Amino acid sequence: MTIIEDKHFSRAEEAAREQITGFVQTVVGKTAAVIIDYPPELQLGHFTVPCFTLGKALGEPPAVVAGRIAAAVVPKTATLIARAQAAGPYVNFFVQPDAYAALVLSQIGKEGDAYGSANIGNGKTVLVEYFSPNTNKPLTVGHVRNVCLGFSLSQILQTLGFEVIENVIYNNRGIAICKAIVAYRRWGENLTPQSAGMKPDHFVGQFYVRFGAELAAHPELEPEVQECLRQWEAGDREVRRIWGQLNGWTMDGFTQTLHRLGVDHPKEQYFENEIYQHGKEVVDEGLRRGVFRRHAEGYVYAPLEDHGLPDKILLRSDGTSLYITQDLYLAKLKGKHKPAHSIYVVANEQDLAFRQLFAIMPMLGESYPMHHLSYGMIRLPTGKIKSRQGIPPGAGADELLTLLDELAADEVRARHGDLPATEIAKRAHAITLGALKYYILSVGARTTMVFDPAKSLAFNGKTGPYLQYVHARCCSLLEKAGKTRKTKPTLTEPLEQALLVTLARFPHAVQRAATMYDPSVVSAYLYELAQTFSSFYQEVPVLQAKGAQLSSRLQLVAAVKTVMARGLSLLGIPAPDAM
Repeated sequence: MTIIEDKHFSRAEEAAREQITGFVQTVVGKTAAVIIDYPPELQLGHFTVPCFTLGKALGEPPAVVAGRIAAAVVPKTATLIARAQAAGPYVNFFVQPDAYAALVLSQIGKEGDAYGSANIGNGKTVLVEYFSPNTNKPLTVGHVRNVCLGFSLSQILQTLGFEVIENVIYNNRGIAICKAIVAYRRWGENLTPQSAGMKPDHFVGQFYVRFGAELAAHPELEPEVQECLRQWEAGDREVRRIWGQLNGWTMDGFTQTLHRLGVDHPKEQYFENEIYQHGKEVVDEGLRRGVFRRHAEGYVYAPLEDHGLPDKILLRSDGTSLYITQDLYLAKLKGKHKPAHSIYVVANEQDLAFRQLFAIMPMLGESYPMHHLSYGMIRLPTGKIKSRQGIPPGAGADELLTLLDELAADEVRARHGDLPATEIAKRAHAITLGALKYYILSVGARTTMVFDPAKSLAFNGKTGPYLQYVHARCCSLLEKAGKTRKTKPTLTEPLEQALLVTLARFPHAVQRAATMYDPSVVSAYLYELAQTFSSFYQEVPVLQAKGAQLSSRLQLVAAVKTVMARGLSLLGIPAPDAM
């Protein structure tokens, strides 16, 4: 089920589509459903109507219908459509440049940073769960992909009028957490992150890694961990004290990393230790009602054969919980918001688990729409990240951010060596965020990707710094031009028209990104806008123009600046005025 059914267009596109529909329906009838799309290349037209369905309804070849529609287009002064041209089974439409320019530029100029916004959501609540780490180790680049996807999707939905509640589940109990506790008790020697001179989550993570490294030589560690978990669940004061200390340090480290990523902890935070028992209660209730069953071996499961899914174990035979146990309670808890949609941003390794969860919840009387935004693994050129063996160099979120900061700072120094160190660091980190987030969000979520730090920082090609550079170039042009008298825009050059048409498509790109749960739609749009602007900048003089022509082109540049900044913000990327 998609979250958005409505279409969202700029005023210029809306008016053009309405007139195109009118032209088509004069030929095929008022009740005909008219499909309007974009041609693959702008020189072919600004809009296109495929005539396959229309031809079938009329009993005529699609190419004949396309020709009849094109012949029926007789532009008038008040229309936005200048002409139409049949191209086989398609009819392509071209807009009136001046009329279209006036609509596009006036809307962007008036709405500014709100351009692309809409009230499609009408205040409906959408829950977005992302960033669900274990609190026994630092974040990796894999977590960064999760954060980037969840944050960007939340921004896009808010832009379209939804009330978005971001939430997170911190997995802060269980065997993995106890491994860090046992290792700290054995080798921690009452050290603290401060006394060790380490970032707090890295300090905790080293003990989790050490446990794995020492296990072969000390097999007694395994039963010690099991006993630690038993003591934790029994409320042992000393175990709980160390657990609270380690968790607090890790959470502090997460806060620092998120701050570097330009985000905060999500609004609603859930902690496994606070909800796992409630999950058991949900399972017990389902068992009493006959929704769930107890196997002869003692475990409790949900029978899902009728859903075409394997049965799902909900409680082990010894009564201990699994991830699904707490997920059941958490889903019921979220239901209190009466959400129009609940979105889970979780890696594709959990595809089956979420299909099972979504099948189970209606069995418990929870029927609000749920969606799993499944994303593929992210790897480094060196291979898959395995944090239990220690995070490979560059695979930790902090290490990766530091590496990108250093590389970006080298680039800034090469261009502006006379800048103060603080300004170099500021610009470098903005470039880092552009490089990292755009590289991740430029591909579909389900794509397994390899993150290449050097490629992500390139100032040319499909990268974040390239888009940021286009924004900075717009800022520079407008600054150099100073104040000029604003006139009615006259933009007739092909590249001027190409920019106008691209700018007009931004609201629809935002809507499609929400409909598809896919921020890469916005990423692709911004790259197209940047490419079109770069061609315009290279071939069409701006500051050398005079009078009305100068004014028109500066209005166009200002619109590009606004839309580029707006689109980057939806991806969580800064739009610097200078690079």
